[in-house]
Amino acid sequence: MMPPRTPATMTLPNASRNAVREGMVGGASRPTGSFTVVMVRGGCGVASNVSQPGHILSHMREWLVAGALVEASDGVLLVRNVRRGGREEWSTPGGVIDAEDDSLLEGLTREVEEETGLRVTEWEGPLYEVVCEAVELGWILRAEIHRAVTYEGDLRVEDPDGIVVEAQFLPIDECLVRLAPGARWVHEPLCEWLAERWGPTAPRGYRYDVHGSSHEALSVRRAT
Repeated sequence: MMPPRTPATMTLPNASRNAVREGMVGGASRPTGSFTVVMVRGGCGVASNVSQPGHILSHMREWLVAGALVEASDGVLLVRNVRRGGREEWSTPGGVIDAEDDSLLEGLTREVEEETGLRVTEWEGPLYEVVCEAVELGWILRAEIHRAVTYEGDLRVEDPDGIVVEAQFLPIDECLVRLAPGARWVHEPLCEWLAERWGPTAPRGYRYDVHGSSHEALSVRRAT
């Protein structure tokens, strides 16, 4: 679940696809897995969350991401994402929501089917929401994580972005190992949910402050 590495100041026709390839979008899965194509939110919604001078706020962009928790008898579904430069990470399926999607859940259903071949027919949630602010990089990311109640189909990977290259149901212990190297705002909330498993009637919120101007030098602090 990570938008572009450089501050976003304009919207290009292919900005959504580039955003996914440049960083983790995910839920997982493409915000970085994926929080996995972009719906831009702007104006007062951004300003209300960031106490920065107006000239910085004018360059802030908000990215809406959805992630999916999909389970089976043999574990939790994770996908392996390969980014530019060969960087890899595991996440839950999902991605940034297209402006063409009628709703967040419609976009999430599409993302999951593209990345895994499974079509979710019933959702519950959100179970938790993640908000990340990266002032130096010029973005705010909001991710909603929903759980698949029912789904159909067989596992196959047909990601049109070419980022998701593998999908597996994995035991929880193995999930924790594969998620650990990824973005903190992806693996930390998910690991807490796997340990406590709260329901959609008591959703949780997570907030992270992200500092730094490159993926390699990011500093992430969980806000209280």
